[in-house]
Amino acid sequence: MRGQSWYFDDIPIGYIHVFGAAPVTAEDIALFHTRFSPYLPLSAERKETGAPAAQAHVYALWSRMLWEETKEWPVLARLGQDALRWYKAAAAGDVLSVRLEFASKQVVGADRGILISNHEVLNQNGELVMALMTRTVMARTP
Repeated sequence: MRGQSWYFDDIPIGYIHVFGAAPVTAEDIALFHTRFSPYLPLSAERKETGAPAAQAHVYALWSRMLWEETKEWPVLARLGQDALRWYKAAAAGDVLSVRLEFASKQVVGADRGILISNHEVLNQNGELVMALMTRTVMARTP
């Protein structure tokens, strides 16, 4: 749907949109652990052999990819995320992407509707790393 409208009324239920390419680096893993996950200490050996990324690190990468992809969409509000699940650890050298499926829509006013989407974060081999569902208030076609 590149180049087409992303207004609420134009989004087809069941459509799958794939985007993003977030590299996971050993340096970022070490930095994230140090700054945000000190309860997951990394030994020198784990830093060298490739400690897995913290789950919050993967969530942050998903959040950044989503923001980059949707910053021009007519999003009025993000209502939250549900059903967050972890399936596989991400490691240095992985490149993550997002597979987003538009699951359902509900009109909530003349100018807006709620879009429910399922997100899967996949590694470069297509393996499921993380999944969640979002609810987003979108503007209707003007």
